Amino acid sequence: MGKENDIQWHLGFCAAMELELREYADRLEFHREYPLSRKPLLIDLLVVEKTGDFEIANDIGQIFQKHNIMEYKSENDTLNEDTYFKVMAYAYLYKSSEKYVGDIDINSITITLVRERKPEKLLRWFKENSYKVYEKTSGIYYIEKDGFIKTQVVVTAEVGEKEHIFLKTLKRGLKRSTVDDFLDKAFEMHEPFEKDCINSLLGIMVSSNQKLFDSIKNGGTGIMNDVLREFFKEEIKANEEQAMNRGWKKGMEKGMVEGMEKGMAKGIEKGREEGRIETLYTDCNMSVSDIAKKVSKSEDYVKEIIKKISAACL
Repeated sequence: MGKENDIQWHLGFCAAMELELREYADRLEFHREYPLSRKPLLIDLLVVEKTGDFEIANDIGQIFQKHNIMEYKSENDTLNEDTYFKVMAYAYLYKSSEKYVGDIDINSITITLVRERKPEKLLRWFKENSYKVYEKTSGIYYIEKDGFIKTQVVVTAEVGEKEHIFLKTLKRGLKRSTVDDFLDKAFEMHEPFEKDCINSLLGIMVSSNQKLFDSIKNGGTGIMNDVLREFFKEEIKANEEQAMNRGWKKGMEKGMVEGMEKGMAKGIEKGREEGRIETLYTDCNMSVSDIAKKVSKSEDYVKEIIKKISAACL
């Protein structure tokens, strides 16, 4: 965990793009790691338009034709003219592949290169070699030259967070506000393929931003929403079971002491209940209202127990 090779950035990118273009899911086909030959030679993401009778409003998809080849570079990957020509070669191999012999018009193919940081040297190389380079919209650069395949460079650090929140999550050092925006958007999605993509992205986000998500899970920066709680449900369940067991043990010990003075049965029950509340409050960072529901007591009763616990720590 945490090592660059352990983080499946490309799979996260594919999930992000499928969410970016989810409005057109019934009109587009998405092929992850599309094989160009019998030997391993894979396009990161191939997006094929099923029909030509619609327009894509998403600014990343506005350049799209029938066949669209997308290459993603993570933060430590190089994006230069050699990368460009490699993807150009993919495009020509795709056109001439056994599956589509003679069926693909070269003008129906586009190339999209995606990276978090702006590839200054590559954009300069394009200009120095007579390509027309211009910023179509914020963070999206069109590359044009007669006789060459239409190309765009997408800089995810520069595109709008509101419009492209899913691509904005593909980085280390995420801000809590970005995670919150992502979770709010994800909360609105219910289709099975959307949930699968959300889980893929969350896996990348958690792996590359462990401290932030540890803080979120432990309540240090607020309460998790339902999307994140669902993603961590097994871990949360295990932690709650451990906490309940610790609470039971604390309650038994506390009850034994009180039972000597007030009656064994009543003391054990009361001590077990207070121990459970103490554990849910201190170990699980649960709110008063959530604890009250958990132990089937009033919020005032829970507040009194918490007040008692806090006073004992002074």
